[in-house]
Amino acid sequence: MSALQSLPENLSLLSPVGFRFLLNNRPHVQYFCQAANVPGISIGTIPHATPLKTYPIGGDEVTFEELSIRFIIDENMKNWREIYDWIITIGIPRETAQEKYRIARTADDLTTDATLTILTGSMNPQVNINFKELFPISLSSIQFDSSLGDIDYVVADVTFSYEQYEYENLLSNDTTYEGAPVYSG
Repeated sequence: MSALQSLPENLSLLSPVGFRFLLNNRPHVQYFCQAANVPGISIGTIPHATPLKTYPIGGDEVTFEELSIRFIIDENMKNWREIYDWIITIGIPRETAQEKYRIARTADDLTTDATLTILTGSMNPQVNINFKELFPISLSSIQFDSSLGDIDYVVADVTFSYEQYEYENLLSNDTTYEGAPVYSG
């Protein structure tokens, strides 16, 4: 009887195809998004010395891994150019971009927020991962290959850095996880 009581309430598994990615101010990228990740998170340790042994204890600096997405490049390359122009605007490598940078600074367009929505098996939204102050740090090259037999559409990978992300439970179906409160927005 006790073995049955310890079973989880929901035995459904998370599907890797059930997600949506919303990138504020960059609509062409989000529409063609094929893959995204929930970045890892880690915390450093602080050595705690005792007379017999030094023990690690939890530190005070949380580190978030980078966010990566993959998207299909549209025929006019609008979505690829959205990211390309964004990186150029941030980096200001030439004179013409400096004016864009000044305008972007006043328009608060150098960073944006993004949301990765994780869907249930029924394709209903269940969790939002909300990224704050996100900006691109790399955009992959575009590969062309005339030797391909089948048409594999061209994709690009973009990597983002951001301030932090927060977990938001949309279904209110989970109030605790192993005794720790779940952030519910």
